[in-house]
Amino acid sequence: MKKTLLTTCNAKYIHKNLALRWMYVTCPDKEQVLLREFIIKDDSSQIVAEILKMEVEVVCFSCYIWNIELIKQLMKMLKQRKPTVHIVLGGPEVTYESYDLLEQGADAICIGEGEKCIWEYINMLDSKIPYEIKGMYTKAFPNTEYQRVDLRWLETFENPYFLDMDKGQMKNRYLYLETSRGCPYSCAYCLSSADNCVRMFSEEYVISLLSKIAESEVIQVKFLDRTFNSNPKRALRLARYINEHCTHQIFQFEVVAETLSEELLDFFTKEADVSRFRFEVGVQSFNSKTLASVGRIQNNQRLQEVIQRMRDAGCILHVDLIAGLPYEGMDSFHKSFNSLFALKASELQLGILKLLKGTRLKQEREQYHLCAQKTAPYDVISTEWLTNKELLALHACADAVEKFWNSGVAQDSINIMLERKWFKDPFTLFLQLGEQYLLLPRPYQPHQLFQCFFPILKNYDKCEVDAVLLMSYYKKFKQKPHRFTDVWMTQLEKKQVLQFALEQGIANQKELFCYGLVDVGYKDNEFGYQLVLYNMYQKLPKRWFVDKNLIKIEEI
Repeated sequence: MKKTLLTTCNAKYIHKNLALRWMYVTCPDKEQVLLREFIIKDDSSQIVAEILKMEVEVVCFSCYIWNIELIKQLMKMLKQRKPTVHIVLGGPEVTYESYDLLEQGADAICIGEGEKCIWEYINMLDSKIPYEIKGMYTKAFPNTEYQRVDLRWLETFENPYFLDMDKGQMKNRYLYLETSRGCPYSCAYCLSSADNCVRMFSEEYVISLLSKIAESEVIQVKFLDRTFNSNPKRALRLARYINEHCTHQIFQFEVVAETLSEELLDFFTKEADVSRFRFEVGVQSFNSKTLASVGRIQNNQRLQEVIQRMRDAGCILHVDLIAGLPYEGMDSFHKSFNSLFALKASELQLGILKLLKGTRLKQEREQYHLCAQKTAPYDVISTEWLTNKELLALHACADAVEKFWNSGVAQDSINIMLERKWFKDPFTLFLQLGEQYLLLPRPYQPHQLFQCFFPILKNYDKCEVDAVLLMSYYKKFKQKPHRFTDVWMTQLEKKQVLQFALEQGIANQKELFCYGLVDVGYKDNEFGYQLVLYNMYQKLPKRWFVDKNLIKIEEI
């Protein structure tokens, strides 16, 4: 067998490519195989130099929307430096409509799951006369039949999760775990709908993996299953096992919330340790016509009820919407955003529709006047219902949600602003915040992020605005940070607050006067002062609210 490199460019170091590891363990001749991962921020010339040093004859790239443009560049550079190198592409980004890549440096493209056909193809390269391999698209044999492998067959190999090459990094990287392949749903925008056939690894196999995870140094486990609760009874048994045995790990699942069985819902809300489970809930829209157009069956009332119950139980929920779907204009999206925000999930993601290769929605794009980028990630740039300008505004709004809300940077302040009705609704706030975020210099300092609020709150009392912003700002630092607001207190007033705190036994004189910071603050509809007490141990500070009359002091 020819010497082969399995490689990819991950989005971040903490990510690991499970597909490459499955390829590695199913290889019939591991002595001839290397596995090396890069990240998309790596210099392309350096990546090529490292690959050439390995002196391999075949390079297999795992391709996704976030790395395909870089991989195209790497292919071209490799072929220029070493024309004899054989390049094979695989992964969701090249499985459909990517045959032009054979003109850009690729020698073959894997269509579907490659654990068998890749190795059959590489063995075929040693043959004097080429022959067809199912699942491998080449100029000589343009085979487009999607390949699926038998999961029971995969179970006979060494599992790909605890390879020697990974053991030293287990606690610093995600462990991506798949207990099934395929999706039971047919959402027109999702590539998983193209494989509308759910296959599951045996429960015994999954339990054996979970037992190894329980004993490992792994911290974060992300299930790759498209719908963890597609088989409710099986999902409940796995969740119970995780809750009982995997006590040092955090597990993340994708679930269809409105189809969660009452048994599963009761387990997660009444029995499970909610700190160890995170749930991704794809809501996408609350517009019934929009949902119907993309083949998404969703009981909005049940969905909202389930999210509410899970949130009330303390479950960590990541919910998302997609902007750019059919029949959803600015007004409709405005309503969807506010409806979802009102459920107060832990994180809210605003995504932009992507017209992915192989999806029904891409095929129907003319029907809906969907115009998208020609290159990855194929974001929609205008629709019949949203102009290009509106979608650009939603892009900025999405950035604002990520930077100010999901990051936790300004959640406290934003909640106060909405409580005081400084904005008519959350969507209006984030839309305006997005405009300001675009104007920031790059890179920017933490305090500059907070200054984005000033232009959109210019009609309100500046002292009150500063007090609200500082409720989020000071808590994020381990030592006194850069000041960005006006000065609203005299040194005498600050000293009086510190003295009051001393008299109330909050801390000793040295701690208060060396590490204490006093500024304007807000709590429970009352403006007053906040006392922030930093420390010599570089730990996050403790904070107290003090009323203006120096009568009460309450820890925040």
